Amino acid sequence: MTTRRIVLIVLGLLLAFGVVRFIFRSVQIRGELAKIAAPEASRQEEGVRNLMAQDALFDALQGGAPPKTRLNAIEALERIAGKGNEKQAFDQLLQMLKDPDTESAEQKTHPVRDRAKAAVAKVGTLYTERLLDAAKDPDAAIRDQSRGAISTIGAPLQEEMAARLGDSALRGPFGDILAGIGPQTVPLVVPYLQAPKLDPADSGAKVTLIETMGKYKLPAEPKPEDPARIQDAARSIIPFKDDANPNVRRTVITSLSNLANPVGAQVLIEALNNQRTDSDARAAAAGALGAIATPEANAAMVKALSDYDLRVATAAAAGLKRAGDKAAGAVGSALANPDAAVRARAAEATGGMTTVALATRALKDPDPGVRAAAASALGDLKGQGAIGPLINALADPSGAVSGAAGLSLSRIGQPAIARLVARLGAGDTVAYYASQTLRAIGRDAVAPLLAVAQGNGPGVRWAAITLGEIGDTRAASALETLAASSDPDTAWAASVALTKVKQG
Repeated sequence: MTTRRIVLIVLGLLLAFGVVRFIFRSVQIRGELAKIAAPEASRQEEGVRNLMAQDALFDALQGGAPPKTRLNAIEALERIAGKGNEKQAFDQLLQMLKDPDTESAEQKTHPVRDRAKAAVAKVGTLYTERLLDAAKDPDAAIRDQSRGAISTIGAPLQEEMAARLGDSALRGPFGDILAGIGPQTVPLVVPYLQAPKLDPADSGAKVTLIETMGKYKLPAEPKPEDPARIQDAARSIIPFKDDANPNVRRTVITSLSNLANPVGAQVLIEALNNQRTDSDARAAAAGALGAIATPEANAAMVKALSDYDLRVATAAAAGLKRAGDKAAGAVGSALANPDAAVRARAAEATGGMTTVALATRALKDPDPGVRAAAASALGDLKGQGAIGPLINALADPSGAVSGAAGLSLSRIGQPAIARLVARLGAGDTVAYYASQTLRAIGRDAVAPLLAVAQGNGPGVRWAAITLGEIGDTRAASALETLAASSDPDTAWAASVALTKVKQG
C-alpha cells in the first residue's frame, strides 16, 4: 500500500468521523432544544444547563429555534440566575440581549430582547459588577439594553453607579440614570466635581458632570430636602463659570438654566448681558430667569428684549411671560419703550399675567404689531375679562390685529360665542372676522347662529354664511327658508351655505 493511499484513507476516516460527530452533536442539540421547548420548568432548566455546559446555548438558540423556545430559555435562565452565584446563567441572559428577534407588528416591541432585558433587570442586583460592566460592552445591543435594565433597577444601584463615575465610558450614561432617579443622588455626584476625584485638566469630565447636574428636576411630590439638593447641584457647577475651556463655560450656563435655581441667577444674568456668550446659552439663560423672577432677573430680561440676537430677545419675552405677575412692573415699563419691537415682545409677555390690564393697555398701542401681540396674549389669559377687548379688536384697522383677536377668541371658545354672534350685524369687516372665529369654534356656535338666522336682524346673512362654513345639518331647514328670502344677497348666501351643508 502506497503512502498516498494511506493518506487518503486517513483523510477519509477523519472526514467520516467529523460528519458522524457533527450529526451526533446536531441530534444532541436538537434534543436539548426540545427540552427547552417543553412546558415543564424542570426540563427547560435541564436543557439550558446542558447547553451551557457545552458553551453552546446562545448559538443553538440562534440557529433557528423559534421565539417561544428562546423565551422559555430566558425564563429558565432567570430562574437559575435568581438563585444567586450563577454567573454563567446571568452571562447568558446578557447574551440574549442581542437576540435578533423581529419587531412585533401588533405591540411594536421586540418580545425576545424585551423579555431578556426584563430578566436582567429582575436579577441584576445579584450580579451588580457584571451588570455595570455590561453597560460598556463592545456589543451595542448588550451595552444599550444593559443600560436600560440598570435604569429600570434605578435607586438600588445608585451608590454602585456613582462609584463608576470616574470611568469615562460610564460617566455620561450613569450620570443620566442618577439624575433620573432624583435629587436624592445629588450628594453622590457632587464629589466628582471636586478635588481629588476631578482632574482639573479633564474638560470632558467637567462637561459631562455639569450636564448631569443640569438634568436634575424636582419631582412632582418633592421631599422636604429636595429643593436644597437642587440648590446644591447648582452650587456645585458655579465654580466652573470662568473655566478656561469655552465648552465648560457654555455647559455651566445651560445647566444652570435647566435648574433655574435662584442661586445661579447672577451667573445667568451675567451670561445674558454678555453678548460674547454663546447665543444658545444666552437664550437659555433668558428663559430660565423667568422661573427665578427676582427684580434683578426681570430687569435683565427687559434689557434683553432689545437684544440684537432675535433668539435672545424672543427668549427674554418668553422668560418674562413665565415670570407672570412677578414681572408685571418690568413688563409695564417695557410697554413704554420707544422701540415698537420691544413693546411687541413686552406685549407677548403680558400673556403670563393673571389680569388683562397690561394686555389691554398694549392693545391700544399705536403700532399694529404691538396690538397684534397683545391680542394673541389675551388669548392666553382666556378669562371673561379678555373677551370684551378682543371683540373690540375685531374692528381694528389692521387685519393682522383683527385676525389675531379672532384666533384668540376661538381659543377662548364657548364663553365668547354670544358676543361674537352679536357682532355679525356690525358691518361686513367686523362680521367677517366674527364669522371666521365662530367657524373655528364650530358646532357649539350652531344654536345661537340658528336663532339669528331665523330672525330679522342685520346679522341674518352672515349667520347663514357661518352656518354653511360649519356644515352642521341642523342648519338645513333654516337655510332652505332663507334661500327664498326677498333679499337677493341673503338668498344667495343661504343657497351657497345650504349646498355646503348638504355636501358636508
